[in-house]
Amino acid sequence: MALPKIANRFSGAIQKTDQEQKIADLQAEVEQLRATQSPDLEIELQKLRFQLQNQSGEVEIDLDLIDPNPHQPRQTITSESVQAKARLLKKHGQISSVILVLQSNGRYMLLDGQLRTEAAKVLGWATIRAVVVPMPKDLNQSALITFLGFEDLNPLDKAEAVFKEVTKSTGLKIDEIFTLLGTVIKRIERDEKSKELAKLINVSIEEQQHGLEQLEITGTEQSLLLVLLELGLNPSSVKANLMPMLFLPQDLKDTIRQRGLKGAHALALATLSAKGLDIEEELAASERVAATNKVLKENLTVPETRELIKTIKDKYLKHKKSESKEVKAVIQKIKELSEDSLQGASSEQLQQLRVLLEQKLVALSKVLDA
Repeated sequence: MALPKIANRFSGAIQKTDQEQKIADLQAEVEQLRATQSPDLEIELQKLRFQLQNQSGEVEIDLDLIDPNPHQPRQTITSESVQAKARLLKKHGQISSVILVLQSNGRYMLLDGQLRTEAAKVLGWATIRAVVVPMPKDLNQSALITFLGFEDLNPLDKAEAVFKEVTKSTGLKIDEIFTLLGTVIKRIERDEKSKELAKLINVSIEEQQHGLEQLEITGTEQSLLLVLLELGLNPSSVKANLMPMLFLPQDLKDTIRQRGLKGAHALALATLSAKGLDIEEELAASERVAATNKVLKENLTVPETRELIKTIKDKYLKHKKSESKEVKAVIQKIKELSEDSLQGASSEQLQQLRVLLEQKLVALSKVLDA
């Protein structure tokens, strides 16, 4: 896939008042490149910084005047990542400038360079080299921030950022999004149209709308899928991999953010729940935490993690057996056997029934005592 000329397109978006769509399209391209870990993406972002430097000049900004980005999708910055960046800054100096927006109160908001800024503080720097751009009034601020902020996100941060954008764009609540997305994806999968949906990621918005209509997706469902497609995301993947991140137990969320647990591992470990193990929540949480520690300590793969989970489930569920339809039917028949029915039976039948029941009670005791 040819890399888009990010700097050139960004310049056009700043200079014109009718380019909000350019930013939305650009978001999708950047997100796709980051999803595939394109090695050329940083080169293009560097061109963007160079262009901004030519437009506004590179300046030293007091770190105390820089405010964090309130819409930053990346909510997780570990001390290890900051220390690693600090070591690089100390050894090589600041190679690339950060990008700031000048706010109306005279302070600056960080658009790009969160790790570098935190690392500079660790090193005790008073200032950091930056290029400063005014925020155009006609551009959707969160769209621009999404374009610049989706780099190196863990799956939990990414899920929260995506659904924050979806709720804002559609007006839907998370539970409504969950229900709608689940319903429409299930219908698409049933009709074997998943490939057609995936193809809509890389086309224009007009083509996306037309494609969704061809899939008989209209109204609120279409609005929901359009937001995801415009972000360069496959709705099926969002439903399977991102949506469940929002409902993970808190211990797994904390481990993702603090210790770098991978999303696929977290989703697998989440099955070690009170319901999944048929035990008390406190015991289930203890088993889940122990399993999580083992996964991280031994650097287990996803298949190895699933094997570990199977072992734990077998420990609690090995004596669990599915309900027998045959036994259920017999229980129902015995319940229906009234005293009047017994009184109307012959002595031979009643004697035969008693012997049979006594034999079955002996067999039942053996099974229960095993």
